[in-house]
Amino acid sequence: MTYQVLARKYRPQTFHDVVGQDAVVQTITRALSTGRIAHAFLFTGSRGVGKTTLARILARCLTCERGPTGTPCGVCRMCTAINAGQATDVVEIDGASNTGVDQVRDLQEMARFLPQMARFKVFIIDEVHMLTTSAFNALLKTLEEPPPHLKFIFATTEPHKIPVTVLSRCQRYDFRRIPSPIIINRLRTVLDVEDIVIDDAGLDVIARAAEGGMRDALSLTDQVLSFAGAVPRKEGGTPVNSEQVIDALGLIDRRTIAAAVDAVILGDAPSALQVVVLAFSRGFDLKQLLTMVAEELRHLSVSLATGSIRGYADLADDDIARIDARAKATDPKDALRIFGMALDGIDLVARAEDPRLAIELVFLKLCRRPPIGDALLISEALVRLERLSKGMPIPPLVERAPSTAINAMGIALQAFTPTPLPPPSTTTIVPLPTPPTVPTVPTVPVTPTVPTVPTPPAPPTPTPTPTVPTPQLASTLTPTEPTKPPAPAQTVGNDDGEDEPDVVVISAAVPVAVVNDANVDDSGDVSSEDVVVVEPVVVANKNVEVAADSIADEDDDDGSDPLRDLTLHEVDER
Repeated sequence: MTYQVLARKYRPQTFHDVVGQDAVVQTITRALSTGRIAHAFLFTGSRGVGKTTLARILARCLTCERGPTGTPCGVCRMCTAINAGQATDVVEIDGASNTGVDQVRDLQEMARFLPQMARFKVFIIDEVHMLTTSAFNALLKTLEEPPPHLKFIFATTEPHKIPVTVLSRCQRYDFRRIPSPIIINRLRTVLDVEDIVIDDAGLDVIARAAEGGMRDALSLTDQVLSFAGAVPRKEGGTPVNSEQVIDALGLIDRRTIAAAVDAVILGDAPSALQVVVLAFSRGFDLKQLLTMVAEELRHLSVSLATGSIRGYADLADDDIARIDARAKATDPKDALRIFGMALDGIDLVARAEDPRLAIELVFLKLCRRPPIGDALLISEALVRLERLSKGMPIPPLVERAPSTAINAMGIALQAFTPTPLPPPSTTTIVPLPTPPTVPTVPTVPVTPTVPTVPTPPAPPTPTPTPTVPTPQLASTLTPTEPTKPPAPAQTVGNDDGEDEPDVVVISAAVPVAVVNDANVDDSGDVSSEDVVVVEPVVVANKNVEVAADSIADEDDDDGSDPLRDLTLHEVDER
């Protein structure tokens, strides 16, 4: 007897047998029960999720002798003929091999005739996206206004390739990927019928490898049973363990991936490279290996962001506990950085001529990544370069210990801390004895005479005259020597046209003596030769009203400027 694979042997025959597509099943079942049956259906989704299976079940529901019904009997002529693939009124067409206009014309010719046995003529077109644009255009008229006895069921994995004019004429049903727990439960049901046991860890490996497809899961189970030589338990068969499943499928188990992630986080390069050697020796796709590592890092980052990975990934309870425990001991910024580096490495491995060299380079970079503080220093340098490119002032660098680099904000604040001023010069300024203060001439108030207006009948009374004091200059403008007039003011400014305040330089009243340290002997005595008398200057804003009024009365002769021949020590001439 010819062996029938598990995917065909246990193919669902009714809506009740379909798992993982509850929304689609419920909608179609209610449409059949209420008589709201569309003339065209479009089933979309990834491989192995039940599109073609559900199309055949719908065809049986429409053509069953007890229908239209949501529960076909399975024993009438039409149900048995459809199951055997011999129904003349249900035509199943492969869109990949019938892509042209001629095939669509043949379909239109068949659609003109009434069904022979059933109440409807059903056309099931699988992989309909493979039809050419001309074939779609030829099908539009029939699809828009089909005869009452005609029904179309389209199935595709790439609905974006179908013209919108066709999509608008169909009822679209999107099939979801089947979760791993549902796949595992279905596999247990099938294995119980076969009287064969695969342990829970092995079933989890198969479900993850199926990537949400039930057909893929059943096909992989067939492969595992053949590799392990499994026989029914009543014939002395033994359970199949996870190691046999991994060897049969050539996969890397989750524990190995978890070990690789732990090695990367801890910077253990030998352990990380050992995983690469193991995968390469087993012939495993190295790009897939790095993808699984990136997926594990994604789980770690999500757990750090949400507190737990539960609800955000299809994982077993022990894997959830392991990832959450690892997340508590990992720095969030470091986890995100490793995750990004792993994603960048996937493309590098995919394009490399030697994937092993590329993935080893990626793992070495991950293990030898710079500390997070150094990465923030690099970010600081980028900020400085951006300010430089925009013509903004660049603050000086500040030396600091790496331990202060806690976060990016702290780095930025430290980067823009002003540089401390240099230590003062060693030149000592010794003030000269202050000469006797010349008494200031008291200001004579000016009393203007105001004529008194007589007011009858009171006698004329003189109005009191207010005393207007003469404006006094600052103490720096009071002359200390009666024979020396104050120096004229010098206005320092620029002629660039900008409204910048000019500066008024005013000679101060008290001279100072500058002692040259180079000429002072060891005893510390200061001689007259070591003292240089320097008349200090005072800088004031030109806008000071009092100073400006006093300076305006002085002589403007350049020869009277005492600062013209003055040499200022330790001052930039600019």
